[in-house]
Amino acid sequence: MDALILRDNAKSQLLQIKTIESGIGYLNKVKAIETWAKAEKKDAELQNIIAEQKIRTQRILGGLIKEGQEKGEIATQKAGGANISNGVPDKDTVKPLSKIGITRKESSAFKAIAAIPDEIFEKEIAQKKEAVNKAVGELTTAGMLSVSKKIKLQQRKEEYERNKSKEKTTINKIDIFKTDKTFRIIYADPAWSYNDKQDTSRLGGAQKHYGTMTIKEICLLPVNKISEKNSVLFLWVTSPLLEDSFQVIKAWGFSYKTSFIWDKIKHNMGHYNSVRHEFLLVCTKGSCIPDNKKLFDSVISVERNDNHSEKPIEFMNMIDVIYTYGNKLEMFARESIKKNWFAWGNEI
Repeated sequence: MDALILRDNAKSQLLQIKTIESGIGYLNKVKAIETWAKAEKKDAELQNIIAEQKIRTQRILGGLIKEGQEKGEIATQKAGGANISNGVPDKDTVKPLSKIGITRKESSAFKAIAAIPDEIFEKEIAQKKEAVNKAVGELTTAGMLSVSKKIKLQQRKEEYERNKSKEKTTINKIDIFKTDKTFRIIYADPAWSYNDKQDTSRLGGAQKHYGTMTIKEICLLPVNKISEKNSVLFLWVTSPLLEDSFQVIKAWGFSYKTSFIWDKIKHNMGHYNSVRHEFLLVCTKGSCIPDNKKLFDSVISVERNDNHSEKPIEFMNMIDVIYTYGNKLEMFARESIKKNWFAWGNEI
């Protein structure tokens, strides 16, 4: 049977894959056998061999695709649909992925598996096979992609640390209008102008405590320029200005994702209710999902102090846990600067 042949000739079959076309043909054959083996509820050992063969074939294909793209023989497809190779539009001699029977998603996955170092790849295969035999795990493509993501994350962290160590001096206070730095994490507590008609001498409006800025002035700050292609913005805003804050998010080049709520516990005067909360909006630019899977409660209760608008340090500590690497900038900072953060503000 095909499954038995696969088991007996696994290595030799892989060695025969010299082209993408032959790799795809063999991969399709392995998938068919995999479907049959699961339907027939074949033993774990045989299913292990089939799963391993599929992943090893995908790894070979990933290497062949990468090599073909580097040589300009295979085109990659832009989001808009145009095929390119080595940065230029494809020619008649360049094959688009769709013509060789591979989707962009498959191409990306196969190349990610191919990029896993040999030692780590073989160790992962051995561990997963052992787990399958003990009925406590499974050897899958998704599992290998998870390994690839962890490696990439670690590489980005190491690159960040290398770049950081090259800096002769670390100046935490910066001028966002003149800096040549870019930031992956931005934490901002803008000097919002409320333009309300409260008796600020009695209620303590924002303008009594610090120089405020209009929405337009805040929008014009060069955040889009100093934020990285893939970055995250944590933006403080109160309920009266929640709608206006989306103008700022858009102007700065970000998209709203979710929010945290600071429960201040203490009573605070407002027009319509006792305002005991404030929003910390989470917005992203490009792709900037958290580095850490730890989930914090969306409502965080910390009693406010008597310093107007001052935010609890617990929120910056939370951000440090969620995002473990990359340049971090606190905008509209006050007095002290958190370790390993850069800061901009007229009070430091």
